[in-house]
Amino acid sequence: MPAKIFPAYLFLGEEDFLKEEEISRLKSKFLSGVSLELNYSVFYAKEKNFNIKEMLGTMNTTPFLSKKRLVVLKDADSMQASFKESVISYLQNPRESTIFVIESPSLVIKGGFLLKASGLANLSYFRRLTDSGISAWLVKKAELSGKKIASDAINEIKESLAGELRVLNSGMDNIILYIGNRPVITKSDVEKVIGVNPSHTAFDLMNTIERKDAARALRIFSALKKDKKRETELLGLLAWNARMLLRVKELMRIKNKTEICRDLSLSPGRFDKIAAHAARFKKKDILALLKEILSADLDIKSGTPPRDAIERLIVKMCAV
Repeated sequence: MPAKIFPAYLFLGEEDFLKEEEISRLKSKFLSGVSLELNYSVFYAKEKNFNIKEMLGTMNTTPFLSKKRLVVLKDADSMQASFKESVISYLQNPRESTIFVIESPSLVIKGGFLLKASGLANLSYFRRLTDSGISAWLVKKAELSGKKIASDAINEIKESLAGELRVLNSGMDNIILYIGNRPVITKSDVEKVIGVNPSHTAFDLMNTIERKDAARALRIFSALKKDKKRETELLGLLAWNARMLLRVKELMRIKNKTEICRDLSLSPGRFDKIAAHAARFKKKDILALLKEILSADLDIKSGTPPRDAIERLIVKMCAV
């Protein structure tokens, strides 16, 4: 993030975690305590009840107990044409007391709206990290805590945890907490902290699902039952695995291993595991898995205990 603060930013790309980190830096710089609650707003352009007038009114309101107000608009390029015109009009004369962050998952500037917005706001790209980019991110994460990390520890983390930065960040936080005052993160530290983790469990479950072995799948899941947080994390990792199965299966028809690893931010070892599964799953079965995972997620959000929802999911997945 550059030292200069702009009245408007345009964040493009699919790596939401990096976007959230940048937004968090803006929040920590200008907002805290009561001012954070009163001067930070997020609007979702995809929602049916998205109200452009409410958002513009918020942006034009003087901050309370703060010098700045922070407003974030997600999936901005999905707005209807008249709303886009209103946003462009605002960007042409933005309020100095408001920091407006426009977010889009698009990897390129396409369409009139993003093109115009890119000329009126400070543009930043947030692409998924490559394998080497993840290594550099892990080194930087360690450095921010005054630590160094051994190369074999980096490899162990990448092989053990899914390639999503949110999962990697959580794993690194736990490892840093575990080593205490020691200055270097070793492979042994990674193995001890990660242990029986949801990522390993997700891969094991994919193996049993492929074999339709519900009994073994439930025994594998039981290893996480004492940790409700990891139970829920497992659902996200199952979804990640299913999405990767689908994407790898499609990409293998037109790209080689190196290209796919680069595009999907996969280590070679993780690609090999996913590719092996992808070759054995039919596309319709993967789509069915994703549908069941979404259903389980909705059940949990509706109040069903995660353990019950995931156990039902496992049985259904083995029956697909």
